[in-house]
Amino acid sequence: MGALPSDPGPGTGIPVRYGLLPPALRRDLADLNSQFLDLSLTGEAPGEPGCNWAEPVRLRLREVDRPTRTRMAAAPFALFRLVPPATVPRSPVAPTHGVADLPVPALVTGGQGRWMSFTHQAAFFARRLVDGGALAANVVLDLTAEAQSLLAALCPSQLATLATQPGIVRPRWPDHLRFWEMLEAAARGDSVEALQWAHCVGVCLLGIDGRGTPPGPGRRRPRR
Repeated sequence: MGALPSDPGPGTGIPVRYGLLPPALRRDLADLNSQFLDLSLTGEAPGEPGCNWAEPVRLRLREVDRPTRTRMAAAPFALFRLVPPATVPRSPVAPTHGVADLPVPALVTGGQGRWMSFTHQAAFFARRLVDGGALAANVVLDLTAEAQSLLAALCPSQLATLATQPGIVRPRWPDHLRFWEMLEAAARGDSVEALQWAHCVGVCLLGIDGRGTPPGPGRRRPRR
C-alpha cells in the first residue's frame, strides 16, 4: 500500500501528497520495523515482552530471508505496538552538585543494549507522530487517545525514562500466523498488488490484540 488513505496522482494545481506519513517518516518507520523484527526474533533480549511471539509465528519469521524481511518492514504501519504505562514517569532529580559529580551510568551492551536503543527510538518516533496528528499516531502505532495525550505531555527526559519501562514495546499480532504468512508471501513475490492487499488486511486488524480479540475497555479506540 503506497499510502493511507489512497493518494490522488499529481495533476495541474494539485500538490503531491504522501498519505499519513511524509517520505522521511516512512523511511524511519521501515527502519524501526526492520530493527524490531531482527531484535525480537533473535532472542537477544530474553524475557523482554517485546520478544513474546507465538512459537509458530517466530519459527516462520525467522526463516524469512533478508530482502523479503526488508520489504515486509516497509509496511505503512508499525509491526510492533507501543504500550505506555498508565502513569507518567518521574523526571530525573536535578543535581545539587556539578555535572562532573553525577554518577556515570552503567554501560549496557549486547542484545539488551540494542533493545534499549530501539525502545528509545520507538518512543521518540511515536512522539513525532503524536505531534503530527492523532490519525497518523492511531493508524501507524495504534495509539489510543489516552496514550497520545500521555506522550504529548512528556518532556524529553520523561520520554527517555518511559522508553526504559519493561514491556513498552511488544509485537503486533504475535500469534496471527495467517496475517504474517500473507505479508511474507506478498513481500517474497515483490508484488505491488499483493502487498497492497496484505497492508489492507493489516489495517483491518488494527485494534486487535494478541489472540485476535478486540481491545478491552482500557484500550477503547477513539471515534473518527
